[in-house]
Amino acid sequence: MIVDARKPAVENAAFVVENGRIVSVGKKGVLKVPAGAVRVDLTGKTVIPALIDPHVHLGYQKDLVYSAANFTRENVIDQLNRYAYAGVAAVLSMGTDLGELPFQLRAEQASGQLGGTLLFTAGKGMATPNAGPGNAELKPSAYAVTTPDEARQAVREQVAKKVDFIKVWVDDRNGTVQKTPPAIYRAIIDEAHKLHTRVVAHVYYLEDAKGLARAGIDAFAHLVRDQEMDDESIALVKQHHIFMMPNLGLAETRTHAEPPEWLDDPLYRDVTPAALVNRVRASYSKTTPAAIAAAQKTYRIMQRNLAKLNAAGAYIGFGADSGAVPDYFHAYNTHRELQLMVEAGMTPAQALTAVTVTSAEFLRLRDRGILAAGKSADFLVLNADPLSDIANTRKIASVYLHGEEIDRKMLRASFR
Repeated sequence: MIVDARKPAVENAAFVVENGRIVSVGKKGVLKVPAGAVRVDLTGKTVIPALIDPHVHLGYQKDLVYSAANFTRENVIDQLNRYAYAGVAAVLSMGTDLGELPFQLRAEQASGQLGGTLLFTAGKGMATPNAGPGNAELKPSAYAVTTPDEARQAVREQVAKKVDFIKVWVDDRNGTVQKTPPAIYRAIIDEAHKLHTRVVAHVYYLEDAKGLARAGIDAFAHLVRDQEMDDESIALVKQHHIFMMPNLGLAETRTHAEPPEWLDDPLYRDVTPAALVNRVRASYSKTTPAAIAAAQKTYRIMQRNLAKLNAAGAYIGFGADSGAVPDYFHAYNTHRELQLMVEAGMTPAQALTAVTVTSAEFLRLRDRGILAAGKSADFLVLNADPLSDIANTRKIASVYLHGEEIDRKMLRASFR
């Protein structure tokens, strides 16, 4: 049992759950069990805390169609259910949410009317005109601000809705748009901090990362991708305790000339519409050698930057960026991201810490991330040990959220 990914696993562990919370954790045969308790034998299994993914884009894809018209209650809940099936206890929808729906769902969860994977929202993000989300369907979801005063007003509007974070994009999309300038992103950060709200920045270039760090940014939704980070940038990330979301997976998908093996992973097949799996597989026949070479170059920079940050002891969190573009679907990528983090130089324990302890701390989920007395009983039961192979997080026997086993068979049937 991995009660806390920062600590050694507990062999032959036992734990007691009551009213959705963990009452006690100890050794099998030693732990005192209340009279009349229902016993669940997990011999041979590995229990880990449920995962937390603080960077997703919910609601836009439904089957083969990627559109803002899909941002409906039914579709968002369906995607949250896919995360629950995959053992993800909470997600943060990162700045592309539409209307009042996310706030309504969040309120229903807070009142106990709606269960499953918890939804956090960054509401409506902001950037200068056309400099927000890269995807055309996502662009209208962001504020287009042209002055610091407009930026401050946008922040005030979102904070009034009680967003969990403010999102800002700082990227010129390969020179195709005018990126959000320092005067505007500084105003966004300053106004948000005055209102006790943290800010997450989409970033691409090293110099922008430095400027955002000096302005007091709280988190980066991506790694620097134009060049390797230098000592100054690493020091700024550490000095300001910036939460780093590696977001390796989307870049990695573009590095293959042939369909990658993970397209046949049972968990991917379970949570991804079959027609979508087939379209993703077919897409690899259309990639050009030049595009693959460019993607591989960028991805190697990302791997080296993550390795540098990890070696320096930076505040490395998590984020898979699922849903950001068509066909980069939900739930499975949370698990694949862990493997990519390990391939970039992190240990399995460090990757698990990022997706449990660190991400729970970032979302201020004080009762998640570890399995201890008083914490919510959110956990995965795995058929193999992820500390020996991080890919074993995908080998899920069962999922429990707030002490209740998720009916994965029923959910799987509903996905199909």
